Amino acid sequence: MYPILLEFGPITIYSLWIFVAIGFFAALLITNKLVQKNRVPLRFISNYSLAIFFGGLIMSRIVYIIRNYELFFQDISFVSFLKFFHIWDKGLSPWGGVLGIILGLIFFARKEGESVRKWLDIFSVSILGAITFINIGAFLDGRNYGRETGLPWGIIAENSIYAVPIHPVQIYAAIYSGILTIVLYQLFNHKISKHPGNITLMAIGGYSFFKILEEFMRGDESNTLFGIREAQIYALLALLITIILFLVRKYKKTNT
Repeated sequence: MYPILLEFGPITIYSLWIFVAIGFFAALLITNKLVQKNRVPLRFISNYSLAIFFGGLIMSRIVYIIRNYELFFQDISFVSFLKFFHIWDKGLSPWGGVLGIILGLIFFARKEGESVRKWLDIFSVSILGAITFINIGAFLDGRNYGRETGLPWGIIAENSIYAVPIHPVQIYAAIYSGILTIVLYQLFNHKISKHPGNITLMAIGGYSFFKILEEFMRGDESNTLFGIREAQIYALLALLITIILFLVRKYKKTNT
């Protein structure tokens, strides 16, 4: 693994943050292309993209702190308070980040009278594009490692609890996220995209499905419920909700 990409004296450049930045700019590029395809106002994203991004960053940090409160509330002091803002410790929640971006998007879209569903379709593909690169950064950083495997592409990870080859689950995640991004991007040329919200449901449903499978190959620690990993529970709930919403939309369409 290569958690540190470059070092210049006191300055350290981490692989994870580099790929987070690449993911952010990839998301902006995808958003710009889809804005042109859908003929929605570019002004909206120009005005609010940074606000939405920082909203996601803040929510990502908040969710991480809540889930790891014992690291931040050992005592009540100014030093402990400052730790809330030390995002360079890589303490960010991906789920919290996505939630923050979605909430920010909905808030600003309603404020400007924009179609929330159209923008959710665009952002769902952009977020998947960003996740693709972030997973590559997670692989280089050694985060979210997999469990033992006998497959020929198994890797040795220094920071894992295994001394044998393990699944490179971060690469798996990058691959399926990248494929979903490409497929959904192409679907904007299909009639299915004419109904705002369909792309969003497909993005959430597809990602949740693969996330459930990925978690079976994860070897890092996680909270569990009846032997089911926490991320699997979230993904399963998201998948069920998207299926229900798809069925409801189909029912309404056939009865109108």
